[in-house]
Amino acid sequence: MPLPDFTPDEQYLINGVKSTAASRRFDSSAWGYLAGALIVAGFGAYHESVSMLLCAFAVLCGFRIGEAWQQSKWTPVWLSILQKYEAAASAGDAVPDGDLT
Repeated sequence: MPLPDFTPDEQYLINGVKSTAASRRFDSSAWGYLAGALIVAGFGAYHESVSMLLCAFAVLCGFRIGEAWQQSKWTPVWLSILQKYEAAASAGDAVPDGDLT
């Protein structure tokens, strides 16, 4: 199966998935907003402040919506990668066995 020609964005995503370091790491920005929301929620619970608890909830929701938006931005690129691999695989199936030229 010949490898498809990928755009730089597609190659960036492929390299990220293939990286062993990327597969083991947790997104560092997530630690920031999780820690911040937990601290605000802790103060809200300690001071029995519903407004602080709602603020912590809003922070979590806001960052999660931002992550979903970021993910949706890359979805068309992933779709393109999969379509290129499927096209290359189906083209490879059309070649008779033993004739790979």
